[in-house]
Amino acid sequence: MKKIILLLGMLVAVNSACFAACDYSCVTPYNMNTKTRTFFSAISGYNSIVENSVEATIKKEILKFASADNLYVDLESYSPGDLRNGIFKSIEIKANNVLINDIHLTSLDLRSLCDFNYIKQSGSDVVFMEDFPMEFNMVMTQDVINKTMTHARYQNIIKELNRLANSYGVGLQIASTKVAIKANKFYYIIGFNVPFVKREQKIVLETDIRVKNGKVALNNTRLVSGPIKLDLKKIDFMMNYLNPLDFSVKILENKEAQVNVKNIEIKDNNIIADGIIIIPKD
Repeated sequence: MKKIILLLGMLVAVNSACFAACDYSCVTPYNMNTKTRTFFSAISGYNSIVENSVEATIKKEILKFASADNLYVDLESYSPGDLRNGIFKSIEIKANNVLINDIHLTSLDLRSLCDFNYIKQSGSDVVFMEDFPMEFNMVMTQDVINKTMTHARYQNIIKELNRLANSYGVGLQIASTKVAIKANKFYYIIGFNVPFVKREQKIVLETDIRVKNGKVALNNTRLVSGPIKLDLKKIDFMMNYLNPLDFSVKILENKEAQVNVKNIEIKDNNIIADGIIIIPKD
């Protein structure tokens, strides 16, 4: 039970990671209980009782470091003995109005991809005996993206870009940022502090959203309105430096995880992204 809880903690914590093609393969099951024990656990109903207990415990543990509405956990095991050894068939986690590590999501769905998953505990750490692939689907509205952008972790990105601008002698400093999604188009509103100008100057940018090398990229940025003239090539660089969508997807990064965004689109004024995350075996 504790192995599964620790696993979930690894999945939703945000640390350094690498992006890759995320090709994966599933292994043939091994180190499992005998088929006889598995059969009797299933027909007696004991396996279902243990699964329900573990699912309830997982929910409680998730809510210790995250907040979410309609949190749903579905764990399928082979037998109680296999589960105690860190072996299970599948797991799915779904939730709405998610907040994890200062990142807001309208919804998040994580689902394991292999029928055999094997994780062991070594002291306080978790050892992945085999690669652990999961598919993810997340939805973001403009409101949840703007909430994410108010937190310190995203504001630090803005501060870093301002320091970079200072080092190159650029007088403009970013004072505020906001996004809007209208008619299935993505807009980024930036407020600048301009030397010798008291009032904050704002520009509205429209940008395309696409997947590039497994990451969410913003490109073909256009200036919609604003009093400041900027080099469009520099705007594309700035937009990807500030990219709140890629920032939100990185909620899945940890333990040198391989994260590959497969698709991203704007539908009904929602940002919808899906892909694969693989935690490599130790």
